[in-house]
Amino acid sequence: MWLKFALVGSLLTPLLHVIVLIVNGQDPIATPISQLSQFKLAYLHTLELTIFGCAHVALAIALNGLDHGRLWPYARGLLVGSGAALIYIAWYFVSNDQATLTAANANDPLWIVASLTGTAIGTLQPGLSRLSPRLGLFSAMCLGIWILLVPLTFFVNASWLGAYERIVGAIYVIWMVGVSAKLLLLTRDSATSTPAET
Repeated sequence: MWLKFALVGSLLTPLLHVIVLIVNGQDPIATPISQLSQFKLAYLHTLELTIFGCAHVALAIALNGLDHGRLWPYARGLLVGSGAALIYIAWYFVSNDQATLTAANANDPLWIVASLTGTAIGTLQPGLSRLSPRLGLFSAMCLGIWILLVPLTFFVNASWLGAYERIVGAIYVIWMVGVSAKLLLLTRDSATSTPAET
């Protein structure tokens, strides 16, 4: 159940984001993610971030039954922290005015989420590899791209801030969807093979 929630919640995130972006006719390259909370259907943007945050918590709960290694509990805690930070960001974006959200440090809370998430992915890596080599490879590739994107922050300017944030966000969503879907398949395979052993 928790893995399904994590998967569906992660899939809903980009869908709701694109709806708000299109309805408001915003440029996905230039418009920062935070500013969508100031436009029409802002509640959908708030809902999107909240659902994605809850999907993190759901994944962390689901991982409790798949304990793999000493780092596993810490990784689950980091996922919960990422989810809580996303829910806070949803409130932060909607409760501040446009002047605040266009200030130089307006998107600083996003870096807290990015740091927590990157650390969680890295901490989960050994356990995911033990669960499934393919899942481990997938997660390692996402983490590698995530790390490569970090230095680009020094070259980002206002004209393509939105594009950078959405590229990072896409990797984020892809990782959540991929891990949730693969773990769902693994647990189903395990459940169907159990009767044959009894």
